[in-house]
This record gives sequence, C-alpha cells and structure tokens, in this order.
Amino acid sequence: MKLVVCGGGNGAHALAGVASADPNINVCVFTLSNADRWNESMRKHGFEVAIYRRGKDTIHMTSKPDLVTKDPQQAIPGSDVIILIMPAFAHAQYLCAIKPYIEPGMVLVALPSQGGFELEAMQILGKEITNICTIICFESIPWACRYWEYGVFCEILGIKKSLEGAFHRSKVAPKVDPIPTLQLIVGEETVLKVKGHTVGNTLMSVNAYIHSAILYDRWVDWDGKPLQEAPLFYQGISKRAADLLDDMSNEVLAIAKEITRRFPEVDMSQAIHIHDWYLRCYPDDITDKSTLKTTLQTNVAYRGLMHPMTKTEGGLVPTFKSRYSTEDIPYGLVVIKGIAELFGVPTPQSDKVLLWMQEKLGKEYLVDGKLQGHDVMETRAPQKYGISKIEELFPGYELVLA
Repeated sequence: MKLVVCGGGNGAHALAGVASADPNINVCVFTLSNADRWNESMRKHGFEVAIYRRGKDTIHMTSKPDLVTKDPQQAIPGSDVIILIMPAFAHAQYLCAIKPYIEPGMVLVALPSQGGFELEAMQILGKEITNICTIICFESIPWACRYWEYGVFCEILGIKKSLEGAFHRSKVAPKVDPIPTLQLIVGEETVLKVKGHTVGNTLMSVNAYIHSAILYDRWVDWDGKPLQEAPLFYQGISKRAADLLDDMSNEVLAIAKEITRRFPEVDMSQAIHIHDWYLRCYPDDITDKSTLKTTLQTNVAYRGLMHPMTKTEGGLVPTFKSRYSTEDIPYGLVVIKGIAELFGVPTPQSDKVLLWMQEKLGKEYLVDGKLQGHDVMETRAPQKYGISKIEELFPGYELVLA
C-alpha cells in the first residue's frame, strides 16, 4: 500500500514515523517546503519518533519514510491513501498541487479537517474529482506531538484514545477499505470512528473554542506589561476560562440541535460537549476528570505547553499571530458562527470572543452581529461559498419547515 503524507510540520513528522514502522506501507512525504532539508537531515542523522506512554516505557521508532519530495507528480500517482496533515490555511495550496494527479479510487483524508474543509475541497477539486475520490474529515490528529529537530526527531507526548470523522463518499469504490486501512496507518491505540455528517465534524473543530477561550481569558484584561515567563496554556486555565469554554461548547450543541430539528435525517451525533470530548479522547492521560478546568489542568499530554509569546527588550508579550489565532479563527470559530447564522442560533459568548480575536488579528469578520466584514471571504464560512440558505448546506436532505 502506498501512503502519501502531505505536510511538513509536527503531525507530518509523527505520521511519517509511525506509518513507516509497518514494512507493508510505502510512505512518501509530500511537502511544498523544506523537502531538501528533511532529506539532508535524515541522511546525516536518521529519523526517529519517540512515543511517550504514561506509566510505560517510551517507544522509539527509527523507521523513516521511503521518499520525501516537493514534486506532486513524483508523490501522488499510484497512491492509495493521501493524508493532509497540516494547518488549515495550507489546505488550498496542497489541494491545488495534488488535483492533477488524483486517480479514481484514491482516499483523501484531512487530519484534521478543521471547519469547512469539504466546502473548500469541493470548490478546488470540483465534482469531477470528488466523484472519484473518497474524502474523510477527522476532528483532530491522533497525537499531541512536537518535532524537536526537523527531519530527525519527533516526540509524541500523548495519544488520543479515539477520533471521529465523517465521509464524503465518491461514486467510485475506494482502492482500499478506508477505515481499517487508516487504523493500520495510525496504530491501534487511537480508535477511529466515522459517522454522521461533515457539518457535525466542522462543529467539533474543538480548537476553535478551546484555544480562543483560553486566549481571551488570559489576555483580555492584560495591562500591556511584559512578562518574565510565559504562562502555561492548558495547565494554566482559570475557572473563568473553563466557564467560557463551557458556554461556547453549549452554543455549538445548540447549533447541532437546531440542525437536527430542521433536518431530522442528518446525523449530528458526533457533536458532544467539550468535557465529554476530552474524556473520550484522553481517558488515560487525565488524572482529575471531575470538572472541565481540572480535566485540562491534569492532562499529561499538555504538560509544559505555554502561551505563544514574543520576546521584547522588557520581557515576553503575547503573540496573536500563532496558529491558535490565524488558523482557529478563520477556519474554526468563524465557520461555526456562519453555520449558526444560517440557522438563526444565537451565540453571544462566541461572538464576544470572536470580536476580541478579530481585533487582535487586524481582521473584520463580525459586524453588527453578522458575518458581513470584508475579511469573511478569507475564511471557510459557508457564506464565502455563496451559501445563504440552510438547504444549500444539506443538499439531498428533507427540510422540516419551522
């Protein structure tokens, strides 16, 4: 079986190492940047992925991908599974690059998809490609991971117990059975489940509300004075931030409930509260599961992770140009707001956070409570794709009139 790992960041390093450990999987890494650097690093130092398992010995995988290239013509033809494992803002660039080489029966996986991936894929690839290629959107990646030396060493800090995704089925049967094949690729410790509609998967772009709630709480009242030490991100969460995250998650559930009311045949069962999501994904990594606050604070997969900061002469100041902002807002929170707007579901807590975040980003999405700012077209909200009616979001499903 041939697997193509698209991307060059933390997740791509982890996936390339884990999948390469299986001698029956031919692993190609397709990265539009730093392919030469990755190859040179492996040539000099080899390639290793270390998997930390709480209470057990660390596993060291020294297998490496068969090929690392920046040429899609060299990477894509003949592949069975293509996995995009990268920030959402890079999806379009990679989809455009691989489009000419997609063959009937290939399986295209977004790991994670983030909000609106299917809408973007449909726009870029078109029906001609999406009719022959199975697309699967997942809510997250299987691991909390970081590479410490590019193309050389990656550490998996925590493994999610389960991941949920949703299918966009093609008219051509896939070359491989998708879920058992993906399970083989990522390993048995993360159980993959595919159910429901891709819109439900979009609502479970949980980083959109986890990261933004924590950032808002920590910095909304900041006095502008530099800090001497970066604060802990997840482990430093306050009760106020946990309460805000709880409220934002409940707003997402209200959207899912309204979708089910209007479209009873649409399966939104993957939309669950954020506390339940943590308990599903990290049951063995959380030592105190009693509240949402303690759940984040005691998740060993998050140990030591800090707020994104920039060094200045006086100390450290927060940066709002990290992926917690530049990805999770236009490809997460704005998309969720767009769906809420279509269904008339109020989201006051999410709106409050979104207004603050867009100001920090220097963007305009929400104006007078509506997604009508001039930067909406840079997001993946349904409104970007001309979707103005709820039935356009669920073609083929029967709408129950209010």
